[in-house]
Formats: sequence, structure tokens, C-alpha cells
Amino acid sequence: MNGLTDDRKFADDSVWCGATITAGWLLLLFVGAYLITPASILPLVMTDLGITEATAAALVSMPQVAATVIGIPVGIYLDRVETRATVPVAAAVLLIGSTGDWLAASGGTVSLLIASRLLAGVGMFVLWVTCINVAASTFPPARRATATSVIISGYPAGYALGQLSAPRVAAVVGWPRVFPVFGIAVLVMSLAFYVAVGRVPRCHPSTDPITLLDFKRVIRNRNVWAILVVTILGYSLYMVFNSWMPTYITRRFGVSLAESGTFVALFPAVGILARPIGGWLSDTVLDQRRRPVFAASFVGATVLAVAMFYSTTIAVLIAILVLAGVFVQLQIGLMYQSIQEFVEPQAAGTAVSLASVAGWLGSFVAPVVAGELVATTGIYAVLFVFAVGLGLAGGLTVWQMAESGKSTTPT
Repeated sequence: MNGLTDDRKFADDSVWCGATITAGWLLLLFVGAYLITPASILPLVMTDLGITEATAAALVSMPQVAATVIGIPVGIYLDRVETRATVPVAAAVLLIGSTGDWLAASGGTVSLLIASRLLAGVGMFVLWVTCINVAASTFPPARRATATSVIISGYPAGYALGQLSAPRVAAVVGWPRVFPVFGIAVLVMSLAFYVAVGRVPRCHPSTDPITLLDFKRVIRNRNVWAILVVTILGYSLYMVFNSWMPTYITRRFGVSLAESGTFVALFPAVGILARPIGGWLSDTVLDQRRRPVFAASFVGATVLAVAMFYSTTIAVLIAILVLAGVFVQLQIGLMYQSIQEFVEPQAAGTAVSLASVAGWLGSFVAPVVAGELVATTGIYAVLFVFAVGLGLAGGLTVWQMAESGKSTTPT
């Protein structure tokens, strides 16, 4: 009888573990859709608000600014509390911010729109870190990388959803109302995630809290800094393509914004498979070596950016863009594992927070720089030159950095 009870309990736990990952995936899906919304309707935003390309691109990146500012202290704090309770609170913050987006955009108040996007970014970062922490603590060590990769893949799927659906929703309700539509969806899924997490046992690592000395060791670790640079450049590449390709395709080939959004939605969508595949390749095929995946990601993206520059038909451009999406996203997810391998176990959470902040920083800076380049030169093709520069810098950094993995001793 005890064996039957244990089997039933294991089956119930498995169901709720699956529900947790599913709810977390859907939660990050709508978070990603909210974040990318301005990029998918950029010409409408610029026309109605009377702003430049650089300012419009900054609207896309405001949540990343908030994440960059609050990321490290929030990450350390979340390592020391029960993160489940923070989920609906963070989702409510994002909903308030998205409602502010609607009111500010409807009134044409750009400063208020920037402020509301910053506020939403606080909720976004907490949800991101919490989903990663929950995925890792819900599953045993042998399955944590898979669980984390799967739940993180909801984020690029959200980018695809935003690129695909935002122009269509905007055509029905007006573009300012698109923001709270995704904000409401985030709140609903946060409640589902909260319920699911409460039904499964959690595995907590038995390590001491990080001390000030541990934090200093992390900051002084040159390998950690190498991963942070790689993360900034990798996310920069990702966001340059994601935020500016809809507008480039519309201006270059004369298609509608909805059509270009549909095409570009394929770029983040391939991350649903590319991110877990990158981790699998590193762990299984490459015997836990990380550098080959990082190198392949940057080299592939650089070559494909050159190919896009010379593309003369929309079909060829979209095919190359999708392939670039695969290469760029192979390394995303692996970044968070690699940086932990360069530090002591008690500093792993802080290392992940640092990598997250670096990623958000790259996500914010790159679209703004790209917008300034377009505004200064008046040529959208300069985007590809910028992308090539990012790829070359990333490849050089990978060439110089050490290999992480089981045999690596933190330095």
C-alpha cells in the first residue's frame, strides 16, 4: 500500500512540475510580448508621438534600463526569500506600468510613457529571475539545465507573439491599448504559476549565504567579466535584429507593418528550439565545453549579417534572418550556466543576476545606438554594419576567454 501511495504521490508531483514549467513558460511568453510591443509598431509610435527613431527605440529598451539598475540588489534579495510570493506582486507592477503606457500613449505624453515602461521593467526583471530560480529548485540537479532552458524559451516565443500579434491588435483597438492587453495576460498567468509552484516540493541548495568577501571575489574574477562582455554583445545582436528588422523590411521592400512583423516573428521564435539545443550541444556533444558554442554563435551571426546586407529579395532576407536567429540564440541560456562555473556555489545566484543585468544592458544600449546610427546616416543598411561589429567583438572575446566546465577552478 505504501508503494502505491508513493507512486501516486510521484505521479501527482510530476503533473504539478509539468504545470509549473508550463505556467512559467506562458508567463514569460506574455512578458516577452509586452516588452517587444513598441518595436513591432514602431512606425505608428513615431508618427503619432512625433518622435525620432532613437527615441522610439529607447521606448523598446526602457524595461531593460530598469532591470540594469535594480538587477543586482534584487537578485541578491530574491536569493534569500521565498520567491513564490513575489510573482503576483511583480505581475501587478507590470500591469500598472502597462496601464500607464496606455494612458501616456493616448495622451501623447512621451515622458510619462518612458516612466511607465521603466516601472513595468521592475516587475519584468523579478518575474524573469523568479522563473529561473523556480525551474532550478523544482527539479533535481540532473534535470535542472533542461527545465531552465525550456522555461527560458518562453521569452523568445513572447517576442514572436508580440511581433506577430501587436500590429493586428493595434488595428482593432488602437496601438496604445496593446500594452495593457499583454499586461493583463501576465497577471493571469502569474496567478496560475503561483498556484502550480505551491503544489510541488522544492529543492534548495545547501550552501551558505554569499558574504561580502564572496561578492568581491566574483567582481574581481576576470572570467566572470569575460562572460559578462559575451552576454552584453550576444543580447545586443539579438535586440538589433529584433527591434529594427520590421522597420527595415517595411522601408526596403514596401510591405505592410503587419506583414513585416509576421516575417520577423520567426527570428525570436526559433529560440524556442535554439536555446535548449545550445545547452544540449555543450553538455552532450562537446563534453561540457562552452566556448565552441559561443564562438559558433558569434561567427555564424556575423557571416549571416553580411549576407542579409547583400540580399535583394525579401524571401532570401527572411530565410537568412531565421538562420541568424538560430545562431544568435544558441548561446543564450548557456551564458547563465557558464558564469556559475567560474564562481563558488554560494555565489551562483549573484552570478546569474550579474549575467541578467549584462543582458538587459546590451538589450537597452544596442537598439538605441542603432537608432542613432540610422538617424545620423539616414541609411537603414547601417544596421548590418553595426551587427557585424558586434559579432566580431564577440568572437574576439570568446577567443580570449577561458573555458568553463567541471574541471575549471574559480579564479
